[in-house]
Amino acid sequence: MGRLKIRLQGDRIIWILVLCLAIISLLAVFSSSTFLANKAGVSKLYILQEQLISVSIGLAALLVCYLIPMRFYRFLAFPVFGITVVMLVLLFIIPDVRNEAARGIKLFGRTIQVFEFAKVGLILYIAKALELWENSLTRYKDFLLKILLPVGIVCIMVMANSFSSALLFGVISILLLFFMNVNIKHLGITAGIGILVVLAMFGIYSLFYNNKSHAEGEKSGSVAKVFNRFSTATNRIVNFFDAKEEMEEAATAMTPAARQRHLDGQRQAINAKVAIHEGGIIGKGPGKSTQRYSLSMAFSDFIYAFIVEEYGLLGGIVVILIYLIFLFRCITIANRCETIFPGALVLGLAFLIATQAFLHIMVNVGLMPVTGHTLPLISHGGTAYMVLSGAFGIILSVSKKLDKQDEIKRKEQEEEAKEKESEIMFSESYEL
Repeated sequence: MGRLKIRLQGDRIIWILVLCLAIISLLAVFSSSTFLANKAGVSKLYILQEQLISVSIGLAALLVCYLIPMRFYRFLAFPVFGITVVMLVLLFIIPDVRNEAARGIKLFGRTIQVFEFAKVGLILYIAKALELWENSLTRYKDFLLKILLPVGIVCIMVMANSFSSALLFGVISILLLFFMNVNIKHLGITAGIGILVVLAMFGIYSLFYNNKSHAEGEKSGSVAKVFNRFSTATNRIVNFFDAKEEMEEAATAMTPAARQRHLDGQRQAINAKVAIHEGGIIGKGPGKSTQRYSLSMAFSDFIYAFIVEEYGLLGGIVVILIYLIFLFRCITIANRCETIFPGALVLGLAFLIATQAFLHIMVNVGLMPVTGHTLPLISHGGTAYMVLSGAFGIILSVSKKLDKQDEIKRKEQEEEAKEKESEIMFSESYEL
């Protein structure tokens, strides 16, 4: 019997990085899931099994996306974007509400995290739009209608349930457009409009909705729902910029109940800082974390802080290097692309993964307010792991295509060289 030989092509370093992230994810989620296991009434082995299934499904999604030819991504770009918009609309109709926010929809008894699909759908749309209307974006009116309006609609729908996710969508879009050499004046005007819109919405929230509870906001109509998460965003920003002395002074003037709510809002960020401080240079060692008992989101939103606690500064640096190397490799792949769509697609997905990773890390080390973004391909999760694994698969599909093109060019050059050599030999023999 012949052997079945499967050869994985594409960027080998990215393949290695995917494997490293999967191993780190299984180790970190298993060790950090104490709080989650106790809350759910299950064993940590059950959590490990759950994450192992997520990793397996993620790798399967990666392989599927890796095997899909680029022409299908071109064809599916606009339909996928349309589907993601419909899914965002469904968030207002059949939401799965958790922590007063709907980021998923319930279908067939399972929760689908819509935002994860929307990220990739938006990047597919921008990449296809840039290629399709490459020569018709010189006027701002065309740019507004063909690029900015669809992106803006998605960001506003996302903002109703996650202010930080809407900002992430906007930042990734601007980065991608900038590096794809879209008119800098267009981007400047867009950034200005975006800042004004956000400030205006905060102003409207402060004047009309600041004193309303979430339940009252739900009863106020669909317009009020846009401002549901502004209270959370405002509190996180205020808590982040409050000086320690001001916090202590404010706490002394608070009622016991208000003081407890204030401390609960700070607890996660404080415990993350403690975890990082206790990690030191080499960490406490695998399975020896103490903050996992009090850091309730150590398995997802604060998994980087947990990694530093157990594996130290060295472990934290390794994680950062993985994402930096990944970003560098993706930029190299994008530069090799001869057409706009694959180059923009690779850059957009790379910016998505790297930006989300570094936002997560900056929150964990106390450089930004709490946002709730997970660490790509490391944090506990199902939909997020599958979708972002698929993003890696798309990047590897582009890389594989480029490698094949390079191989064809190399063979053609070799054949040309042989033909020239044979011609020279023939001419020399004829002269003799």
